[in-house]
Amino acid sequence: MQLAIDTDLTSHYAEGWAVTLTISPDSNSAHLAWSPSGREDSKTFTIRLGLDPLDAEAVEELRRAFEEFPGLDDIRAASWEYSHGQNRWRWAEGPWWGAVAALEARLYEVLDAWL
Repeated sequence: MQLAIDTDLTSHYAEGWAVTLTISPDSNSAHLAWSPSGREDSKTFTIRLGLDPLDAEAVEELRRAFEEFPGLDDIRAASWEYSHGQNRWRWAEGPWWGAVAALEARLYEVLDAWL
């Protein structure tokens, strides 16, 4: 899974925006960027990391934690299902939910140690 990082991640950001990690299993990619708080795409897993600017070293630590995370294969395997009760597509139940939660916990460990 490829992780792309916005080059301006360490610079000033607009109020109401947060650093988020957006994971897209269907395109085998992830993106760490500033994005509006609360905005999510139903085809992604989104982890909100916080509002504070990060320096280059913190960004590199997050990249390393992501790329070395052992559960990425589980996240890549995520599958869709149609929820007739909600009339929409959603992520099916599976080990990817636990992997995303474990990745989120790991990234917060990195940030807590850094900040």
